[in-house]
Amino acid sequence: MKKILALVLALVMALSLVACGGDEDNGQKEEDNSLQRVLDAGKLSIGAEGNWIPYVYNEEGTGEITGFEVEIAREIAKRLGVEADFQISDSWDPVMAGLDAGRYDIVICGCNPNPERQEKYALTASYAENPYCMVTAADNTEVTKFEDLEGKLVIDSPASAAGKIAQSFGATVADGDLTAAMDQIATGRAVATINNVAAVDAYMKSRPEVAVKIAAVYEPAAGEEYMVESAGVLRKDDQALADKISEIIGEMIKDGTCYDLTVKYFGTTVADSVKLYK
Repeated sequence: MKKILALVLALVMALSLVACGGDEDNGQKEEDNSLQRVLDAGKLSIGAEGNWIPYVYNEEGTGEITGFEVEIAREIAKRLGVEADFQISDSWDPVMAGLDAGRYDIVICGCNPNPERQEKYALTASYAENPYCMVTAADNTEVTKFEDLEGKLVIDSPASAAGKIAQSFGATVADGDLTAAMDQIATGRAVATINNVAAVDAYMKSRPEVAVKIAAVYEPAAGEEYMVESAGVLRKDDQALADKISEIIGEMIKDGTCYDLTVKYFGTTVADSVKLYK
């Protein structure tokens, strides 16, 4: 009887060890082959929103995609040893939806590395700083600071960094790109829009007949400097690729590539003010 009991106990212990080993194996994450996937494909697929001068746009006369974000992405791909393959959307929301659906490897389009994105995605190191501003009608004297946006209609993608800023000040945000926003502000259908200073400046120079103005420049609170920084956004499981791109971005900052591109598109004054480059 004792021998039988001993055999039963031994069998139970053996099964327990096997079960524990199985749980450990099942609990292991799948190997992250995201970097090798891109190297094997020979291309880095990049999602971005177009019609965003001077960040992502079609160069007049050639139809070629160009801009600050485009050149940053091309340089990253070059240093990876692959081609840059751009997937351009007409608006912002489909860009992130495309990343979630696996239609491309990374979004490089002025994305700030806010805590919400850090939780959901794998982010690269920041490569640029892009201050935001609030635009109103030229004759608007009531909305002069961001706090004045409470209860007002602002045109921006609700999911974008600009939209989040507007919402943080109590604004109602309706979807629309920069051109649509400017038209609605000028005609009184909306009160304001928030966008990158450089993009707004480029628009105002190209469309001087549209009666709008920069009413205020956004100053992030202490600890929220990420709100004016730009980083690449990848799916959470693609950390190996994100880490390699972060390494490349570090090299691009160190050797002056990011600085030089900032000078090219925004001028020396802006480039010299970027804390990331110091």
